[in-house]
Amino acid sequence: MQNKYKLIITGFVVAVIFIVVGVILLGFANETLDVIAELFGAPEWEVWLPPLPDYELPGFEGNLLTNFIIGIAFAALILVLTFFIGWLVTRRRAKG
Repeated sequence: MQNKYKLIITGFVVAVIFIVVGVILLGFANETLDVIAELFGAPEWEVWLPPLPDYELPGFEGNLLTNFIIGIAFAALILVLTFFIGWLVTRRRAKG
């Protein structure tokens, strides 16, 4: 197996490990700013409407498997986008 594929697989495995640890350990943690805002009684208002509010699918809040799948999907999306941009850059350099 070529070195670049080993590097890709190793990087994705490390990303999956971070996703698993993040989902398990941080899935139920309150954000510090939310806790402080509740202490002061500050009202909550949205600056923008994100596609995944609170980083979870609506209706599946607290579901570890769903959060894990979302993490893997976004890690794969970032990997694909990174390689596509790298491919575009090397292609442009080869022409110029």
